[in-house]
Amino acid sequence: MSMNPENFRPRLDGGSQQYLDSAIRGASPAKLRLLLLQRAVDVAATLSRVWRNGQLLGSNEHSLTLLEILGELLSGVSGSKDVGEKKLCNQVADLYVFLTKHLVFAEQHSDADAIDEIRMVLEVESETWRAVCARELAPAKSVQGHPAVAGGLNFSA
Repeated sequence: MSMNPENFRPRLDGGSQQYLDSAIRGASPAKLRLLLLQRAVDVAATLSRVWRNGQLLGSNEHSLTLLEILGELLSGVSGSKDVGEKKLCNQVADLYVFLTKHLVFAEQHSDADAIDEIRMVLEVESETWRAVCARELAPAKSVQGHPAVAGGLNFSA
């Protein structure tokens, strides 16, 4: 995943920007993914609102930012040798490809409802990663003798 702080946050001034930059640099890969998802949710909500107000119809800075974030999220999914993990990675990758296609279609029609659908999916994904981050804070436990592992998501990217 890219460490570009611009992907994680809206434009901020002064101390807030420095605080967020520091939080991004010190975040775990799972926390970075959560921050990226939260940013995607915010951008989708803004895009929907802008289109509903009849402003900046079609492709605009918000839709391009959302497209870039979806690309970042997709690039953070990697393969695995384990059959089950590989299947999960493929499903997650397919989800981001679908969301990207849905966004491109929505841009053609300035379809705020389609953007709301994308936002809702990203909110569910965000909640999932919130749970992953909460587990990171808890002591790692093994399940039936197997150590806790990250699976097929590329946490080193």
